Amino acid sequence: MQHIDVLTQQDRWQQQLVRHCYWDDVEQLLYIDARRIFPKIGVVNVIGWDAMMLNNEPIPRYPSFFKPMAWAKQGAFVDWLKQIPKWVQDSCRLFPSHQLTLLHYAGKYPQILELLDHAPMLAWQLVKSDLQEAEIVALLAGKRTQIAASVGWPGKAQTIKFLTNLRLRWVSPEIVEQVEACLLDEQRLKALQDLPRVNSMALSLAARFPHLIGSRLHKTLAQLPCRPMQCQSMVAMLEDAYRLADFLGLASGEQDKIGGCRYLVEVEKLYQQWILVLLDQADNGHVDSCLDFSIDELQNQLTSTPQVLHQKQQWLALTELQQHAWLMHWQKSSRESKATLQLLAWQDEQGVWGALLDTKVLPVEQAVIKVRGLNNVLPSAQQLTQLHLSRLKA
Repeated sequence: MQHIDVLTQQDRWQQQLVRHCYWDDVEQLLYIDARRIFPKIGVVNVIGWDAMMLNNEPIPRYPSFFKPMAWAKQGAFVDWLKQIPKWVQDSCRLFPSHQLTLLHYAGKYPQILELLDHAPMLAWQLVKSDLQEAEIVALLAGKRTQIAASVGWPGKAQTIKFLTNLRLRWVSPEIVEQVEACLLDEQRLKALQDLPRVNSMALSLAARFPHLIGSRLHKTLAQLPCRPMQCQSMVAMLEDAYRLADFLGLASGEQDKIGGCRYLVEVEKLYQQWILVLLDQADNGHVDSCLDFSIDELQNQLTSTPQVLHQKQQWLALTELQQHAWLMHWQKSSRESKATLQLLAWQDEQGVWGALLDTKVLPVEQAVIKVRGLNNVLPSAQQLTQLHLSRLKA
């Protein structure tokens, strides 16, 4: 699966700025001419990396949304970029804002450069805070715990250890929220101290499932390399497993098997076992279901246009076909006088898809509770677009 990288219109515009860069080799100055794209910003001047280390002038207020480390390497921009150490470029590229500010502070102040190397999240939070340059310089003379306290995080050694152990390949608004959830909750923060490294998967798990911190599954995930979409898939898989376990009324000992898994594939196998229990209950009438349903019949009905599944046997067929517990949501809606949950299904070149919607919620995008494909894969932009377009036409 590919990571869905949603770019705003502003992101798309600012990426065009690379074609409007001019490098003055004598003055060691990069001119970013934004007058055509962002008239209010005009021309932004950025001195070269070598000049940053020697210049004593105050650091300018750069446009916070500029992400030059993600721009295409072309033209005069490359002449400015090649002075910057590769690891510094990579570190600044992690962050969704204030890349130029972080870069200039790292070039001008060795303490920020060191902080960027050891605890990049703390360096970023510091330079994008409301503090003035003189205040930041004063903090650099003290302890890192004081820096953490200045940005609203707990000023203690556990905070610094956690931030030092973070190993992130990108930082999104969701990851910022997860970091703060772990920092501001004393139990989470204390439990995370034993992990030698915290990658994005271990971070996501700690933020969403704190009871799993330190479990066999958590320790294993913290050691694995991870791709962007894996975190979303992991959270979805664990949420699905726990919801199904609760629906089936499984004992806590049975649910504890999730944390005892070594890999996510083992969680998936556990989930499939519980799906069989759900289907077995359906066969025995425990979920008030019709027994006569056909997967082949359902597949023959599906087209590229999402359609509502009205019959319970259709929900059962999709549950068995996708090995996803859609049936438990039918049980939930049937207890209400007016069911508000809808299950839609369709198929494309990537397989069969199901989507659960809450018809009470508007707009359409917010009504989507979840979308799953075969083997519980998450949707790409293609499936989400198809779903939203079909609902707008309905």
